[in-house]
Amino acid sequence: MKRPVWRSLPALLLGLVALLVLPAEFVANDRPVLLVLDGAISSPALRRPTERALGGSLPIPADFHDPAVQALLEARGATQIWPPIRFAPDTVAPGLPQAAPAPPSRQHWLGTDDQSRDVLARLVWGLRLSLGFGAVVTALSLVFGLTLGAIQGYFAGITDLVLQRLTEIWGGVPLLFLLMMLASAIAPNLWVLAAVLSLFMWMGIAGLTRAEFLRLRGQDFVRAAVAMGAAPPRIIFHHILPNALAPTLSIAPFLMAGSMTLLAGLDLLGLGMPPGTPSLGELLAQARNNLHAPWLAAAAVGTLGGMLLLVTLVGQKLRDAMDPRLAPARRLVQLRPAPAGDALLDIRGLELDFGATQALRGVDLTIAAGQALALLGESGSGKTVTGLAIAGLVPPQATRLAGSIRLAGQQLLGLAEPARRVVLRDRIGLVFQEPGAAFNPLQPVLRQVAEAAATAGLSARAARDRAAELLRMVGLPEPVMRPRALPHQFSGGQLQRAVIAMAIAREPLLLIADEPTASLDAALRGALLELLDGLRRRLGMALLLITHDIDAARAVADRVAVMQGGRILADLPVAHLDTAREPALRRLLRPQAAPPRSPPPAGRPVLAASGIGLLYGATRVLDGVDLTLHAGRTLAVTGPSGCGKTSLALALLRLVPSEGEVRLDGQPLPPGRGWRRRVQVVFQNPAGSLSPRMTLGAILDEPLRLHMPNLSPRLRAARVRSALAEVGLDPALAGRKPAALSGGQRQRVAIARALIAGPDVLILDEPTSALDRSVEAEVLALIARLQSARGFACLLVTHDPRVVAALADEELRLAAGRIAGFRVLHRPTPQLETTP
Repeated sequence: MKRPVWRSLPALLLGLVALLVLPAEFVANDRPVLLVLDGAISSPALRRPTERALGGSLPIPADFHDPAVQALLEARGATQIWPPIRFAPDTVAPGLPQAAPAPPSRQHWLGTDDQSRDVLARLVWGLRLSLGFGAVVTALSLVFGLTLGAIQGYFAGITDLVLQRLTEIWGGVPLLFLLMMLASAIAPNLWVLAAVLSLFMWMGIAGLTRAEFLRLRGQDFVRAAVAMGAAPPRIIFHHILPNALAPTLSIAPFLMAGSMTLLAGLDLLGLGMPPGTPSLGELLAQARNNLHAPWLAAAAVGTLGGMLLLVTLVGQKLRDAMDPRLAPARRLVQLRPAPAGDALLDIRGLELDFGATQALRGVDLTIAAGQALALLGESGSGKTVTGLAIAGLVPPQATRLAGSIRLAGQQLLGLAEPARRVVLRDRIGLVFQEPGAAFNPLQPVLRQVAEAAATAGLSARAARDRAAELLRMVGLPEPVMRPRALPHQFSGGQLQRAVIAMAIAREPLLLIADEPTASLDAALRGALLELLDGLRRRLGMALLLITHDIDAARAVADRVAVMQGGRILADLPVAHLDTAREPALRRLLRPQAAPPRSPPPAGRPVLAASGIGLLYGATRVLDGVDLTLHAGRTLAVTGPSGCGKTSLALALLRLVPSEGEVRLDGQPLPPGRGWRRRVQVVFQNPAGSLSPRMTLGAILDEPLRLHMPNLSPRLRAARVRSALAEVGLDPALAGRKPAALSGGQRQRVAIARALIAGPDVLILDEPTSALDRSVEAEVLALIARLQSARGFACLLVTHDPRVVAALADEELRLAAGRIAGFRVLHRPTPQLETTP
């Protein structure tokens, strides 16, 4: 496990330094820390007494180094406790044996400067000044940068454009000239310098915050908050900002190091603190002016360099702690010898632990050259982790990895990082479930495929030609015809083909495809599976298909390995699937029965839309779509990928600007956010629809706060517990965060959030596409049961005919943004199948 940042060595050393220099008055001073005189206790280090107060006759400040003052104190029986360093930063040391600057001695451990002042005392006070200055500048920069970056990123559009141009203009102002003018006008102090530097150093924070807000504002959990009726301030501070803070705060120590360096440079140039102020820059100036006194340069450069190193190392530790992609500091790798076989991929006794949780428990698996193996299992069975372990991409939370993984006779487990990268580049191709996440959103698709081809040492022109050949091979010539097209301008199926093109660029020995068709409609799913099978046969590579879809396994695999609980339960030819008796395999093979629900009678019209149109740039996504939702009934919107199904749902929710009219109970949607309580949504991706920084209790409590503000905290907590129980979850889960739940549990929480405030319309956007078959059946049954109990109208966006058969009463088919057909589904009461 990762060690907490505060327990790392750099953080402990930095804390120790801060602990020593922050109370500088009690560490380096020419006055006692405590003075007990005539039974009274005082601290001359904080407030210098006069000689008269000590029993003398003069009303001048007492010099405790003066023998006469010490004689007065001794005569009155005073007790003194002195600091470790008996010199203040401005104390002129008496009785030096030679001219200043004096070298280190027993009295002055680091010597004196050219004004006979103790160097160590000035270092202590100067370090406190630097740390305080860096902290003030960092805090002010964070406040300015977070505020402006959040405004730019959230509101975007013209607001972002204007503020970005103003930021660029302000960034062109020369800081040094500004400080020179300031120094000639007034005597700068710490607060003035901190304010001026903060006016320039916030721009990096603002840029990073803006980028995070632009990324997060399109996430489903933010869209869910907007659909819930949350106001912009709440969305900014409760949903986006907590998730955007991690990368922003991780650069704060680097900003602090830069502030300390700037202060030292300004003091060195005479543009910083007033002359005589103890600072690291002033000590650097002393070293520059006294080259014959090397102890001054050693003290100044060593102290400044050491502090910057410590602060930078703490920044790196903080960045690493906030980046879940980085591996933990310690992971136990146990390589176990295994006999080499003839198989291309040979896995023996593979084990993987996440702390006390065993994800893989002795996995044995072989794949011959040119063979296709389907690794089949439900969510959480360990199939994806197995694929990642083969590629050397084990999740960072893994604490132990044991066993043997051989590819073409080469041991992959425990392989050095450079060699692992070579194997991953040359011998293994990867196709992940979410194609959009595999692409840089700011780079054209063609360029990224060409970069994958260029890893073979090709020239830029040859790599581009090879990319065009690969794209044509996977049936996707569009990026070649549109060389500047970005990933968001392609559909999910097109992007998945482009991912496959990148994966086969080096003609790998093994292609690992992890749920490559999970988010695609039936037609695209079949075409993509046919493509994978054709490429395997054409290129002679082995294929490991990780899936929970038995139909996908039948389409491409020669063998099927069934996983459950981190173990391989069965490994058999695909032709023997129907005769298999393993319970886990039977669950996957069992046809999914529709929930036992009779078609309800049509209720009153709740929501109606007419003439819905939508443009994305110059592309018309929706054109004149009309629909009506009735209480207690479900309208399914179906069609191929890219036909406008999800865009229609977003338009009805007014989450995107669209044409046409939406009416609720026959009336146009009123201004404001009050109507949003009555129209709620459940998004496709259960992992992305819940804010990762909020607990389940807070997620479910939010709609009640927004739409039922008169409820007491006790009643809201009771509603939250009831909502969890209603969707089949333990109310004790309210204190957990979404990451601690499975995909099916997260989708149940999303359903509970949508229904907790009692909506009249529920919009379901592919609610089961990211779930395996068994969990899908549970979620469908849950939705059907809740609709029967509550009578809400439902709009179901799906490409899966099984989901339509399970839930829908009517079907609206879209094609290219237009209505292609409408039908009323007359379903008999379904009968549940029993499994032998």
